Amino acid sequence: MAEKAGLCRICGKIGKHTCKLCGRFVCDDDYDSSAKMCTVCKRGRKVKS
Repeated sequence: MAEKAGLCRICGKIGKHTCKLCGRFVCDDDYDSSAKMCTVCKRGRKVKS
């Protein structure tokens, strides 16, 4: 399995994950693995509740 190479769209660190909601490529710090989404989308979802 080949990993994508690139930088996090939020902070600029090495990215490892893609948000399932917006498609942003993000690092471990800006990704919530339980929700499979970036912290920006997760914060946006929490505002609605």
